[in-house]
Amino acid sequence: MKKSVNKKELDVLLNFIGYGSLKAEIWFIGMEEAGGGENNISARLNFEPIMDCSEAHKLLGIFNLHFEKVIIQKTWRGMCYVMLCLNNEQPTRENIRNYQSRELGKRDGRTLLTELMPIPKPKINSWNYDELIPQYNSSKEYYEKVMPYRINYLKGIIEQNTPKVIIAYGKKYWNYFKELFPNNNFTPEGQFEIAYNKKTLFILTDHFTSRTMNGKFDNIVSIIKKYQHL
Repeated sequence: MKKSVNKKELDVLLNFIGYGSLKAEIWFIGMEEAGGGENNISARLNFEPIMDCSEAHKLLGIFNLHFEKVIIQKTWRGMCYVMLCLNNEQPTRENIRNYQSRELGKRDGRTLLTELMPIPKPKINSWNYDELIPQYNSSKEYYEKVMPYRINYLKGIIEQNTPKVIIAYGKKYWNYFKELFPNNNFTPEGQFEIAYNKKTLFILTDHFTSRTMNGKFDNIVSIIKKYQHL
């Protein structure tokens, strides 16, 4: 890859929405993808705004989440658990593995996986892109400049597509997630917070890999069934 991305290439990165379909009933929103690096960013410059999850990871050179000796990705595990239960299927380890590799984030499927921030990094506060993405000097500057844009961008996409359910995970970022669903009152529902406007149910949860989520994915399923018929 060349030394640094230009404005057009940066726009490709900043406007990436996620994996799956905008017509999906269930959207999962996190803070940002882990990982990154020069090769990862280089591959993402060829991404469309919406990608099939398995096709995208093939471009990224990541094969063990969909193709070869599939391992269960820790964050995706909770997503698969919820979707299997909504499909009235048992969330066994093998079913989770199969759902992850064959159904999660598919171009014509029931789920969309997106992130508030579009550029993957190994840690929230890290910024190892000084030469590759010189438009931002630090993680702090990146968040300050890109966060308002992304909130407005994703908010518009939500309004245009009206998914039935949005699950945003990561309690540290609830205040940012709430800006995606303005003019709606969030109220406690157990350890979660929810808002419902008769069209979209928005659920705020802890991060799916947090210990506080152990045994709580059934609660998410119950909340969804209480408000939406899928």
